Amino acid sequence: MSGRVDQDISGPSRGLPPRPPRRSSRLWIWAAASVAVLAAAAGLLFFFSSTTVSVTPKSRTATLSAAQITARQVEDTSSATSSVLSYTLQTLDLEDSEVVEAQGTTRVETKASGSITVYNSYSTSVVRLVKNTRFEAPGGLIFRAASDIVIPGKKGSVAGSVNITVVADQAGEKYNLGPVAKFTLPGLKSTAAMYSGVYAKSSAAMTGGFAGDQPGTAPGALEAAAALIRGRLETKAREAATAQGKGSTLVFPDLVEITYESLPNTTEAGTSVRVHQKAHVEIPIFPADTFAQMIAGTAFTDADNAPVYLVPLSDFSLQRTAPAGQGQKGILTMTASGSALIIWKVDAAALASALQGKDNSAFQGIVNGFSGIQEAHARIAPFWKSTFPAKTSDIKIEIIEPTAAK
Repeated sequence: MSGRVDQDISGPSRGLPPRPPRRSSRLWIWAAASVAVLAAAAGLLFFFSSTTVSVTPKSRTATLSAAQITARQVEDTSSATSSVLSYTLQTLDLEDSEVVEAQGTTRVETKASGSITVYNSYSTSVVRLVKNTRFEAPGGLIFRAASDIVIPGKKGSVAGSVNITVVADQAGEKYNLGPVAKFTLPGLKSTAAMYSGVYAKSSAAMTGGFAGDQPGTAPGALEAAAALIRGRLETKAREAATAQGKGSTLVFPDLVEITYESLPNTTEAGTSVRVHQKAHVEIPIFPADTFAQMIAGTAFTDADNAPVYLVPLSDFSLQRTAPAGQGQKGILTMTASGSALIIWKVDAAALASALQGKDNSAFQGIVNGFSGIQEAHARIAPFWKSTFPAKTSDIKIEIIEPTAAK
C-alpha cells in the first residue's frame, strides 16, 4: 500500500522550528505603537501645559445719596493730578436738516457762519477771549465769536489752537466767504505783540448769509421740523458721548451739554424749504482711576489710595448742580447718587513674577501680600509638579471681575 508524506518544500526553512503565528507579531507592533503615543502625549503635556491662577479682586459697593462732587477742567490729561478730580472737555458740532413743503414767500435776512481755527503763538499761557470777539477778514468783513474762547498756550514753536464758530456781523450773501488765510483781531491792536501772535484761519467756506425773499411755509411747520431735527441730533450727540468713555476714561450722559442753533433755511428744487439745525456738544471726560478713588473716598471712611476702578450700577447717576456757564469757569459741580461697585486692581504681571519658581506651599502667603486680592486659586500643570513654572510666561493669571461686593 503506497503512501505520501507531505513535506515543506519552501526551501530555506526546511528543518527549522515552525514560525510563530502572525497574530503575535501584530500584537507586538500595536504594543510598541501605543507606548510611543503615550510617550508623545506625556511629552506634549510636559512641554505645552501651563499653570493657571484664578484671581477674584477685592470689591465693595459704594452707596451715595446726593454726594457733592467738584471737578476742575484741565487742557489735557498730562495736566491732571491724582489728588484732585479733573476732567477734559471734548467738543463737537453736529448738523442735520429736514425738508418742509413751501407756501408763498417770506422776507428772510440771515447771517453767514462757519468754523475757524484760532491760534496763540503769543504766549505759553492760555489766552481767553469773550463772546462776540471780532475777527476781521481781508477786505474788512467782520465775524464775531459765538461763545467765549480759551486758546491753549504755545508749546515751543508750536502755536496753541482751538476751533470755534463765528457769525457774520450783518446779514447778506457777501459774507459767504471761501477759506480765509488769516483773520486779524481788531480788539488786540493796542498790544502789538498780541495782535500779531493771536490770529485765525478758516479751511472751509462761510455759509448761510442771505437777504431777500424765500419760499414761505405753513404756520408751525418750521418749528415742527426743527424739533424733529433736534431730537435726531440729541441721539447722535449722546451716542458720540458714550463712545468717548472707554478703558481709562469715564463719561456720564447726563453731564453732556447740548446747545442748538438754527441755521439759515435753504430753498430746495421745486416748492420746498430745507430746515437746518446745528448742535454744539460739550462732553466732560473723567480719568477713570481718579474718579473711582474719589467715589471710594466719599463712600468709605476707611478708604485707602490703592488703585481701583468703578463699575456704575443701574441706579448710579451724576447730575450737574448748575447748568453749564452759570458756575465758576472751568469748575464742574455735581451730585452723585445711587450705587457703584468699587473693584481693586490686581497687578497680574507682578503676581506672576512673585510666583515664578516658588513651591506651591508658598502660594497663599504670596497672595496675601497683594492687598487687592479677595481670593485666588492655582492649578499647576503638569499635575505631578509641586512648583510654579520658572518662566512668568508659563503662568496664566485670570482676573474674575466681581458681580457683587464681597
